[in-house]
Amino acid sequence: MVHLKVHVEADAAGPRYRGAVVYLTSGEPFEGVLRLELREGVAVTGCWPRWPDEAGERSAAWRVEPYVRRFGGSALFSFGVRLDLEGRAELSASVGRWSAEGGVVELEAGRSGGLRAVVGPLTPGCKVLGFRGSLRVIEGASTYVVVEGERVALRVSASGLVTGYLEYVPLPSELPFEVELEGLRVASAERTLAVRLEDLLA
Repeated sequence: MVHLKVHVEADAAGPRYRGAVVYLTSGEPFEGVLRLELREGVAVTGCWPRWPDEAGERSAAWRVEPYVRRFGGSALFSFGVRLDLEGRAELSASVGRWSAEGGVVELEAGRSGGLRAVVGPLTPGCKVLGFRGSLRVIEGASTYVVVEGERVALRVSASGLVTGYLEYVPLPSELPFEVELEGLRVASAERTLAVRLEDLLA
């Protein structure tokens, strides 16, 4: 039994795909075949392990040969494929506002089914001026502000370069490829889509 994790990254501008990771883990040794079938309009610009020579442009298969990491008396077996991608993304999230003016960053976003918006790093001592959704502030060397919900909004004081992204569980149609496993049983599957917002200068 393996745990499957698919993490996809896209740019909100476009919107366009950036890359993806398909990752398999288990507490026991496993073997099988991992197949990917790209959706129309999506292309691979880089791949590790490399895209098989015998594969076509739209599909490929890898023989799964996991590596092992040991933690005390336990072991974790892992195998992954990392892809650099290009192509237009179809996103279920929408961004109504993402701007910086007068030292204030504003974000408005929404998605049926909910999403998480992360803004930062922000300078220590920044102030949340207003928000909609469930708010959480993560403080350390830098500060990150997280809001969650179907419709989220945030106004926060900021200075310098500010980044942000949206994250949620994507619909199957939002993924840039289909994953097929042969000879492997899936114990759990996790899929996430991170949508990077344009960098702002506050």
